[in-house]
Amino acid sequence: MIIAEIQTRSVPISPNLNGFLALPPGGHPCPAILIYYEIFGLDEHFKELARKVAAMGYVALVPDVLGGKVFGYHEVQAALPAARAVTDTQFVTHAHNSVSFLQNHPRVLAGHTGQMGFCLGGRWAFLAATQLGSHIQATVAYYGGGIDSRDPRYAAVPSLLPHIAGIQSPLLLQYGAQDTAITSDEIGRITTALAGAGKTFGVHVFSGAGHAFANDRRSSYNPTVAADAWNLTLAFFQRHLGAA
Repeated sequence: MIIAEIQTRSVPISPNLNGFLALPPGGHPCPAILIYYEIFGLDEHFKELARKVAAMGYVALVPDVLGGKVFGYHEVQAALPAARAVTDTQFVTHAHNSVSFLQNHPRVLAGHTGQMGFCLGGRWAFLAATQLGSHIQATVAYYGGGIDSRDPRYAAVPSLLPHIAGIQSPLLLQYGAQDTAITSDEIGRITTALAGAGKTFGVHVFSGAGHAFANDRRSSYNPTVAADAWNLTLAFFQRHLGAA
């Protein structure tokens, strides 16, 4: 992994949105991947993830949807109000602007843009897939909470299933079987809705894994499952975006 040659910087995506950009080595156009973070904001884990994606040969962009707010992993109660303050309409505007930024970037290969998200960002990735249509070629959502939850913790979060007709690209959904926030019933409803709508998708539920199994800075990290999920993610993007 040639981290030293990766260029990173903060960038203005739109007048109301900044982001963290990581460019792979070389000067030729590459596929691009948007990365949506957890409720804790644009922390070092997601900057590191952007570098990792760039090291694989993709242009990586992390839109800072929470506007610079960053919370520690022990500050869930402080982070939740900031995350909930971003409405679906506001997020979709940010997603549109992020895609436009990439489509106008000289290092991005036109028509080869994917996205991935984690926790809240997994829901955002799913939401963006329903709204951005052909501008997105592939979506990976890791333990996206609130896509169609009956949990009281998500009572104010609208279901995204009524909007799945807008999805025009393949989805890969990844969950932990021991995730107490996302039940097997919810995963079943999502799967049934996508299949009924004739969408192209895959669902992987990993035994022995809970929520946030892919974040190596959290106590829930499961390195074996995280590696398996990452390999599936890379294969998925290589198939639908082209080899980087």
